[in-house]
Amino acid sequence: MDIIDFLNNHFKEKKITQKQIERMTGISQDKVSLILNRKRKLTADELVKIIIVFDLDIKKELSNKM
Repeated sequence: MDIIDFLNNHFKEKKITQKQIERMTGISQDKVSLILNRKRKLTADELVKIIIVFDLDIKKELSNKM
């Protein structure tokens, strides 16, 4: 499992929409869609915003699923 799989699963489980991600992070819904559909790379800055806003423990989550 990679970071995009983790984010897709997390947002799906929590029923968080791309529009909500946009409102909460400032990352446009278009960019969010492209990222989650693997048509655009997730930047480090965008990842940090997502981690902070959604209070994610990426290391813990990814190590549990690898």
